[in-house]
Amino acid sequence: MPDIQPFRAYTYGAAHLKNIQRRVCPPYDVISAAGRAALVKQDPFNFVRVELPEGDAAVRYAAAKRIWDNWTDDGVLTRDAAPAFYVYEAAFRSPVDRRPLKRRGVFAALKAVPWGRGVHPHEKTLPTHKVDRLNLFKALRIQTSPIQLLARDASGAIARLIAGKAKGKPWVAFTDEAGVTHRLWKWPLNADARRLIALFRTSPCAIADGHHRYETSLNYGRWAGAKGGPAAARVMAFFSSSDDAGLEVLPTHRSVPWSKRRFVNLEKWGTLTPVAGLASLQALIDGRKPSGTMEVGVFRNGKYYRYSFGKIPAALRGTPHEKLAVAVLHAGALKGLGKEDFFFTRDPREAARDAAKNDGWAFFLAPNTVKEVLDVSTAGLVMPPKSTYFYPKIPSGLLSQSLLGAL
Repeated sequence: MPDIQPFRAYTYGAAHLKNIQRRVCPPYDVISAAGRAALVKQDPFNFVRVELPEGDAAVRYAAAKRIWDNWTDDGVLTRDAAPAFYVYEAAFRSPVDRRPLKRRGVFAALKAVPWGRGVHPHEKTLPTHKVDRLNLFKALRIQTSPIQLLARDASGAIARLIAGKAKGKPWVAFTDEAGVTHRLWKWPLNADARRLIALFRTSPCAIADGHHRYETSLNYGRWAGAKGGPAAARVMAFFSSSDDAGLEVLPTHRSVPWSKRRFVNLEKWGTLTPVAGLASLQALIDGRKPSGTMEVGVFRNGKYYRYSFGKIPAALRGTPHEKLAVAVLHAGALKGLGKEDFFFTRDPREAARDAAKNDGWAFFLAPNTVKEVLDVSTAGLVMPPKSTYFYPKIPSGLLSQSLLGAL
């Protein structure tokens, strides 16, 4: 089961924390070239220079190392004197219906173990991303952004412990450009912290975001071996209770071009019913329809449809997948298509535009629930690509973990 420990985090030094909202950045895998340039222009100390260094493979990792060393030498980044857990709260409005939400959790150093030993994936990974992150880990001996996990917490004990530490004046507090307010508290190793460690030993976890970084941590630990020290065997992780009301999961819509038409077999697996337009599918897209609703929205040739599944692929029967519309869609009507065959977007209008441009199909999905993610992952299964998008993303640069020596 998950083995968590406190750690000595790096963050921006005291003189730089007052402008931290200008210096943190999104995780590397959601930053475009234009977005990176804008972040660097915004502030010369923006963490994107370390999180996503520029240049080709021959120079970018060494460049990130030089920047890291300069910033730690100059006090731009500093390391805590004693190990701690770090309680984090994000206060935001739902992008779906604007209701106010708070997501709470805790940062810890998680022992990286093979899949299925208390830590479970819910999606497959791509080799190229893992090579990039491993090269950065080796150059820096630092993990620059956390993975995000969901801890099964039926009793609510984990959530209650975390909530009890999200009080008083935070160590770090700022509001970003999207209107998300981020707060961070230190939690030293005390009796409550030891109780948290014990609770996690009986609480299996599913990765919500950061599969590539987790697998990279496993590979880094093998590469570093004993010479890396205890830190090399761990990964910086952010845990939320599975019952946290602030866990907002958004859908990712997709389109398929006409050139892939031999893989699109809608008539075989279900029924298309015309609807008036995208607005008619909004209740599905927003998640207002009951969990387990076996339908998706479809756009084709300027028209919108509700697509209801008529049968379940045999390979999915008796598994948690049979209740997931996205799994049934990919295993049936879209079987044979790989991740590279789709255009993915969180904007349904953009999916429809891409389908129209390529004379293809757009598919509009409902958000999956936290329970569905946990049920699939702890059964040893994975979901189709881009099945979940946990909002908001945790900023990179807020905390970093050493991968060398002691925690």
